[in-house]
Amino acid sequence: MGSHVCNCGYIVDETARGRGIASEMCRHSQREALSLGFRAMQYNLVVSTNEGAVRLWKKHGFEVVGTLPEAFRHPRFGFVDAYVMYKRLET
Repeated sequence: MGSHVCNCGYIVDETARGRGIASEMCRHSQREALSLGFRAMQYNLVVSTNEGAVRLWKKHGFEVVGTLPEAFRHPRFGFVDAYVMYKRLET
């Protein structure tokens, strides 16, 4: 049973990027997940061309554990890969 792994996903509007909003959401989600008894966290769909998001989640300790080929239809680049990113939470 995977009930000990929570799933997260965020979208930050382009006009609000660069203000630390996604980092704070990530930190908040991890604190909440731990308080609820989760042992790990995953993001199911991190778009591979979103280098800022990939870099940010890696900075927060997540790693790419899988690639979904052409799983996202990007408005500019067409079909691009998406990553599954995972982190074991510290207790």
